[in-house]
Amino acid sequence: MRIGDQLQKQRKLHNMSQNELADKLHISRQSISKWENGATLPSFSNVIAISDLFGVSLDELIRGDEELMSKFEDDKIRLSKTETIFTIGLSLVFISLIVIYSNGISVTSIDDWSSVIGLIGFFGFIFNIKWSAFNKSINKKAVFFGILFLVAFLIPFIMHEIPDILHGMTDRQGFYNNLYK
Repeated sequence: MRIGDQLQKQRKLHNMSQNELADKLHISRQSISKWENGATLPSFSNVIAISDLFGVSLDELIRGDEELMSKFEDDKIRLSKTETIFTIGLSLVFISLIVIYSNGISVTSIDDWSSVIGLIGFFGFIFNIKWSAFNKSINKKAVFFGILFLVAFLIPFIMHEIPDILHGMTDRQGFYNNLYK
């Protein structure tokens, strides 16, 4: 039996509408409809959530759906986007540190360009997030830790950058004053 048929059967057995199921899974009603109609397949994490919600085994839920089983095989190989960010990001940090320390590069020379790259990465990341989906996935603890991260990141950054900017502005003003004497 296809996963969509099994999902519809379980949903009706539990007297649940597509909207109610979608709310419990934190997804759209259209996703439930597409799964039930066979237009798309749920992710592995959604299949697990459905299994837990209806109290049926994964085997019972997906047995006989070859297309879904094939999709799960393909999904096992790929990293999620979050896993990709952390895996590649941390790898680049360690490679960069090895290059920096092995070449005797000073921290002050790193400060000049790392802040700019960090800001470009931060704003590029922020402007490319699908905020409606992101907001649905955040719980109260994530909000707290997000605020904590933002404060811990911005205070030292601002304390470090503002004096540098002001110093640069005063140096430039002195340069212009001497130029026009």
